[in-house]
Amino acid sequence: MKTLHTFLGLVALFVTTTTVQAQTTVQITQDNTYKPGIVKDFGIYIGINGVSGSGADQFDLRPLGSRFVALSWRRQLPLGDKPGGLRIGIGPELAWNNFMFDNNQRLIETANPITNRTESILVNDASDLKRSKLTTLQGNIPLLLMFGPSDRVTFGIGAYAGIRLDSYTKVKPNGGEAIRDHGAYNTTSLRWGLTAEAAWNESTGLFVRYEPSTTLFRAGQGPNVNVWSVGIRL
Repeated sequence: MKTLHTFLGLVALFVTTTTVQAQTTVQITQDNTYKPGIVKDFGIYIGINGVSGSGADQFDLRPLGSRFVALSWRRQLPLGDKPGGLRIGIGPELAWNNFMFDNNQRLIETANPITNRTESILVNDASDLKRSKLTTLQGNIPLLLMFGPSDRVTFGIGAYAGIRLDSYTKVKPNGGEAIRDHGAYNTTSLRWGLTAEAAWNESTGLFVRYEPSTTLFRAGQGPNVNVWSVGIRL
């Protein structure tokens, strides 16, 4: 949790130091010259996520239950002086990947006597489970090149990188109490991915993300899977 507190401190610092600069989106000088300013761009990402890769067949996920949620404190920095010109989008975000398992699957850690390391594996629980999931919380720094025909209709392509701040499993048997167990579960500490967005009405739009080179679990200590997410940005 110390890592989470540190990241939240950095978010607060970023918001504070850019508030004065981002009070106006556009400035018009006395000679009517258009001068775009820094744009404050807080966004909420809501969608679904899943996995791909050689270990994906081990996952039995509920598609609508495996949700992606992120809070973004982005700033759009103009690269020119024309309406709808190129911008750099950058700023911290908190991102939750929820993997909701189906058919009584649950994630456990087990010791491997050969490697002397723990491994995370998916097993079928003997109990009737109402809910079973793995959640990871990550602090990301996305960087996007944004462009479009106007300030209200934009497209963005770029990448993001981040560090795991927390992870846990939550299992709730039918008729029983939910058990939440915080732990790394051998998930990768640092992950990066590619992202693309299409927005209208200034910020409302669609997004897609994919992590082609970093896996959800550390190599040899869990299923070999890559994470993807798709949804809407508000």
